[in-house]
Amino acid sequence: MSQDHYEQKTPFTSLYRLVTSRPLTGIGMFLSKYAPPPLGYALGDLIAGLITWLKPDVYGVVCANLRQVVGPQTSEQTLHRLVRQVFHNTARNAYELWHLVGRGQAAIRAAIRFPPTAWAHLEQAQRRGKGMLIVGPHTGNFYLGMLALAAYGLDIQVLGLASAPGGGFDLMDQMLARAGVRVTSASVQALREVIKRLRSGGIVLTGADRPVDGAEPSVEFFGRLAPLPTGHVRLALKTDATILITSPHRDAQERNVVGLSPPLEMVRTGDPDEDLRVNLQRVTTQLEELIRIRPGQWAMFLPVWPEGQASS
Repeated sequence: MSQDHYEQKTPFTSLYRLVTSRPLTGIGMFLSKYAPPPLGYALGDLIAGLITWLKPDVYGVVCANLRQVVGPQTSEQTLHRLVRQVFHNTARNAYELWHLVGRGQAAIRAAIRFPPTAWAHLEQAQRRGKGMLIVGPHTGNFYLGMLALAAYGLDIQVLGLASAPGGGFDLMDQMLARAGVRVTSASVQALREVIKRLRSGGIVLTGADRPVDGAEPSVEFFGRLAPLPTGHVRLALKTDATILITSPHRDAQERNVVGLSPPLEMVRTGDPDEDLRVNLQRVTTQLEELIRIRPGQWAMFLPVWPEGQASS
């Protein structure tokens, strides 16, 4: 989700910066708003096809990330098929998001399926009377999932990047705000607001799988230490909030689905450093399981592991 640990920087590849620039994002939003689904999907598939044909730097990043996920036993043919799926799913997700956002909350609710267990787990966490941190991987149409939760009347704050990339990301944040989702770039003031919200029983949504540039690898992720964010666990420990792990994805019928895990309460050992280590690993292990089920839907365009960027 466009939501990450407050220490995060954004070492995006050159192509990714171009695609997420303000002009191209604005053009994409405008065309998607008016293009009917057959045309919108066709254009998205065309763009994704060009990327997978040209294999620019961002293609190498996704390939290296997925190689760690699927392991060395997976053939090169299967690996590249999964990489192509990532780009095709990302293009289709962007079209659906931009096409639906102007059609109102009813259209957004109709586009997302929440399994009954998701609502049951949400209600279970609400009965606890404490705050909730909804965290998850960048899978499926995670932006549309955010909007769907807001369309059902949930008051959500998204904790975003400390160093906001600007450009098209600003347009996305403005779009989310118009749809009722409050997006805050992580700062001292934003963190104070988040802590106050969680202590009063509110909901905060943030990402947990985007690597923190320059940080030391600190948690095992698919068999290797990775510099993943820790802010969600720190906030849960500080405010006694519960964590729900979300799993946005496309199902076999190409429907957008958003699942929610049972509430995960923090383990307390009496040692703050051990509390952070243990709970971070618990959350990360669940993220790993979700990504492993559908690796072709994991839209991670930054190298997650040290020396993770492959050459194109």
